[in-house]
Amino acid sequence: MSLFYSGRHRAVRPSTTHRKTGLGVAAVAAAGIATPLMVGTGSASAAPATVDVTTARTTFTGTVSYGSRGSVVKQVQRKVGVSADGIFGPATRSAVKRYQQRKGLVADGIVGPRTASAMGLSGSSSSGSSRSSSGSTTRTNFSGLVRQGSRGSVVKQIQRKVGVSADGVFGPATRSAVQRWQRSHGLTADGVVGPATGSRMGLTGSSSGSSGGSSSGGGSSSGNTSSSSVLGTAARYVGHSYRYGGTTPSGFDCSGFTSYVFGQHGKSLPRTAEAQRQAATRVSSPRPGDLVFFGAPAWHVGIYAGNGQMYDAGNSRTNVSKRAIWTSAVTYGRV
Repeated sequence: MSLFYSGRHRAVRPSTTHRKTGLGVAAVAAAGIATPLMVGTGSASAAPATVDVTTARTTFTGTVSYGSRGSVVKQVQRKVGVSADGIFGPATRSAVKRYQQRKGLVADGIVGPRTASAMGLSGSSSSGSSRSSSGSTTRTNFSGLVRQGSRGSVVKQIQRKVGVSADGVFGPATRSAVQRWQRSHGLTADGVVGPATGSRMGLTGSSSGSSGGSSSGGGSSSGNTSSSSVLGTAARYVGHSYRYGGTTPSGFDCSGFTSYVFGQHGKSLPRTAEAQRQAATRVSSPRPGDLVFFGAPAWHVGIYAGNGQMYDAGNSRTNVSKRAIWTSAVTYGRV
């Protein structure tokens, strides 16, 4: 809170005070009365110095982030003005970001040494203040490689660590969050969780079995795992708006939708339906996860869901939906 107030101030007149008390400086000293030293002539005495314990700098070596728990989290929550339940959830992360913005710090929602020092935290996050699964401070020997397109329990650990929805699918949002986390911890911000980043995060387990085959770009080896992964991603966007030229969840057109879905699994598709048709390998026996093209040149594209159905961004009336393929005049392609 500011120590200054608006309005007029009456100047303090030391001479008047001395006349009323009848005490000179020597007399005051002789009487053993403590008095602030007057500096300069005719100036008001300075207000007593106060220490704001809430901003006292400390040496804090831990890291507290989304998923952490314990007494240090309660300190953080009291500092940023949210309910001090000791659980670092979404509300706490948002409040920490606001605090960091006010203090001119990197607003990543992670309480590392710099933010903790500004807050004046005591103790460390290694004293039981974080869940072992979040790996807030515990370093491990992680030897895996997890990146965009990966899936599974290790991805969920990463997502909890960087503060995004833990759905187990390493998509663009997770990659961006990983990059922010890497930058805040002085690591190469490539969005890939390799041994250095994974060990720093304290990840347990390995990436074996945690990544979908689509990230390897394999043919038959990507098989059912890849197709089910693609369909699962496509299903999450059912109901999202159709927008001509749209390529993001805020609005998709047909080829924007297919390229976005496959992009989350490490596969880059051309921008237009016809370009995707030319880039795909035509197949006569489609399987779920293949692309379905309407026309040649293609004027529409969707993702085959099996049983004569597909996921597509149709138009402003249907938006993104799962629906029946209404004609037999289609071709299928595999990427």
